[in-house]
Parts: sequence; C-alpha cells; structure tokens
Amino acid sequence: LSLKTQELTAVFLAARLCCSVFMEGDIHTVLDFVTLVSTLWVVYMIRFKLKSTYISDLDNMPLYYVAVPSAILAVLVHPYTQHGRISRILWAFGVYSESVSVLPQLRMMQNAKMIEPFTANYVFALGVARFLGFAHWFIKVMHDVLFG
Repeated sequence: LSLKTQELTAVFLAARLCCSVFMEGDIHTVLDFVTLVSTLWVVYMIRFKLKSTYISDLDNMPLYYVAVPSAILAVLVHPYTQHGRISRILWAFGVYSESVSVLPQLRMMQNAKMIEPFTANYVFALGVARFLGFAHWFIKVMHDVLFG
C-alpha cells in the first residue's frame, strides 16, 4: 500500500471531520472520526510496525502535487451554504483531495510493475468510490448553482 495515499486520506478525513463537527454533527461525524482513527492506525503501522515491508522508493509521488491543486480549486469553487466560508472551502478541499487521493497508490503500482490481484482490486474499488463521491458532490454543487 502507498503510505502517501493513506496520509492524504487522513488529511481529507481530518478536513471533513472539522467541517462535519460544525456543519452536521450527526452520525456522519462519528463515521468520519472512526474512519480517521482507522486510517491513522494504518499510517502508524506502515511507518513503524511494518516498516520493513514498505518500499519508499516506489512511493515517490510528492503529496503537494495533489494537495496544492485541491486547495486552489477549493478556494475557487466551493458550495454556497449558510455555513462560514472557511468551512465551505475546507469541505471542498476534503472532497477534491478525496477524489484524487488514489493517485499516489496508482503511481506506486506503476513503479512496482508487478501488482498483486488483491491490491489491484482494492485500488479499483477505491478509485470507483472516490469518483462516485466526487461526482455526487459536483452534481449537487451544479444543481445549487443552476437552480439555487
């Protein structure tokens, strides 16, 4: 697994959790918290407990290639709600970075040239989930813009 994908997942989950506490405060907030804790546990395991199995040379995509464009896009395009502008931007950053968080994993697989079937299935499912999540959010924003 790509440590950078897991770290990026933790970043977008933290951003979404910050917003969720103020914007929703419901079961989704609890689920985001549990998912963030689980992701941080995976990051910890890769960094410390399973360090000997992690090949950092293959996981060489800089996170700022994904995080910076997501942040810029979030400032420019974010939903209009009754919540504060910072919350809306942070929420958009979470959505945008979530939709591209699989890129470091894809880069790592490209560098490895040999992919286990389980890893390939995981990445495919992750990519589909991220795309559908982004598509849902994009359609919602466009609906709000067009039909206010």
